[in-house]
Amino acid sequence: MRSPSLSAGKLSAKDICALALMGALMFALKMALVALPNVNMNALIVILTAVFFGWRVLYSVAVYIMLEGLVFSFGMWWFCYWYLWPILAIAAVLLRKNDSALIWAVLAGVFGLCFGALCSIPYLFIGGWAMALSYWVSGITFDLVHCAGNFVFTLTLYKPLYKVMEKILGKPA
Repeated sequence: MRSPSLSAGKLSAKDICALALMGALMFALKMALVALPNVNMNALIVILTAVFFGWRVLYSVAVYIMLEGLVFSFGMWWFCYWYLWPILAIAAVLLRKNDSALIWAVLAGVFGLCFGALCSIPYLFIGGWAMALSYWVSGITFDLVHCAGNFVFTLTLYKPLYKVMEKILGKPA
């Protein structure tokens, strides 16, 4: 079976469905773990989608962000998601030939650790350094939990989920 990332040009119906489902899966998994603040499998799903679909991962990210906004409203955090999640997607696409679960886990962990700092960027323009710094510092414990959760989920589930996706989609390009 030909990998979806190999097809050039327009998205096929199969690719559209798969990418939409990956975005919906990110949202569903986040909702399943909502009782644990900042513990989710989104980074892992973004990484796997990037490995198998290349740049088309950005479609899945967009589906996820839209679902977040529709369910939780369109606050400042939502606008941050439009640059935060693509940063991870771009990094994963650039590293997509990597086969090490440890390297993916480190990427996911660093992303979780930097999440709050990156979310504080708009507050820099709204209220200056003091507001941005206070926003970031007030949430650093959540960033630490986010880092640990991303690292553990990615380290333990990357290989098994990769094998499942490989059976369904074929080898990535």
